Amino acid sequence: MMTGRNLRRFIAAAAISVAAHAALLGGGWLTPPDTPPPAPELTATLQPRAEAPRPAAPAAVAAPAAPAPLTRPATTEAAAPALPTITEAATPAAAPAVIETPAGPVVVASAATSNQAVTEATPPPTQLLPSFPRKGQITYQLTMGSEHTLVGRTVQTWEFDGLQYKLSSRSESTGLVEMFRPHRYIYQSEGRVTVAGLQPERFSASVRRGSRSDESIAVFDWNEQRARIGRLPQQSSVGLPAGSQDVVSFMYQFALFPPQPGRVTLPFTRGTRIDMVSFDVLPAETIDTPLGRLRAVPVIQVRERGAESLAVWLATDYRNLPVRIRFFNRDGEFSGEQLASEIRVAEQ
Repeated sequence: MMTGRNLRRFIAAAAISVAAHAALLGGGWLTPPDTPPPAPELTATLQPRAEAPRPAAPAAVAAPAAPAPLTRPATTEAAAPALPTITEAATPAAAPAVIETPAGPVVVASAATSNQAVTEATPPPTQLLPSFPRKGQITYQLTMGSEHTLVGRTVQTWEFDGLQYKLSSRSESTGLVEMFRPHRYIYQSEGRVTVAGLQPERFSASVRRGSRSDESIAVFDWNEQRARIGRLPQQSSVGLPAGSQDVVSFMYQFALFPPQPGRVTLPFTRGTRIDMVSFDVLPAETIDTPLGRLRAVPVIQVRERGAESLAVWLATDYRNLPVRIRFFNRDGEFSGEQLASEIRVAEQ
């Protein structure tokens, strides 16, 4: 039995522990509201962009009765990691068809519905995009501090529907932090798909730290070349530079159109203002992730004094998807990281 004095000591110790975990969350997260929506049942196969053998004619195969775990890529340095076959189907489905295009193989597949198998492949709704999954979801482990303490998870989703796109990035705390000082970071971007890539039309950011919360919205008027932007309820009208991206869309813009090594500068917003931001694109390197060792291209934001920054690693054998995202505080110090632990894709 715990005495009154010991109980008070225990409560004080618990409070110190909670404060220590909460301190790790002082920096900015990148992403997502409440518990993310359940993942759709998806069936797809990722294929490498280059040096991929021409596939044989597709043959019907039986999908497993239960979802199969994500296959880890090879861990040797000599060869690039094998792409996983990601299967989330409740009923047997036909093997996806592979169409050869000048940009590389395009995998065409459908999400299986209950009691219905996928029997035919349908071409993508638009040819404006390079070979890229039309729907997908990436789940990340979210850690904070130099000790990489696990504090939550992030789920990013994307959907390209005809000439429109939708992106969502949602982070939430777990464990003691969630019990005593919950954090939620919700970022959403939607807009048009053009021959030049993604053109945001609306971006929103909703951030909750404990009992404090704020929201920012950016609405882009490309005809007038103006943007209404800022924290609610205060908003202002500013000029809209060509090629402007938000903190979520720029990653998928780089995935669709990988930048060449060197420095890239673009108009960039987190929802409160539009700044010209530079990124250094470095040579590909091998990184460790929960999915195994992956080859990825680092895209590092050039730090400006007194401003937060981030860095993204684009997996070269996973359609340049962002598999690692790192955050740096206003002093330029490392504050947190997202590492991909699961990837799901579908072509419809």
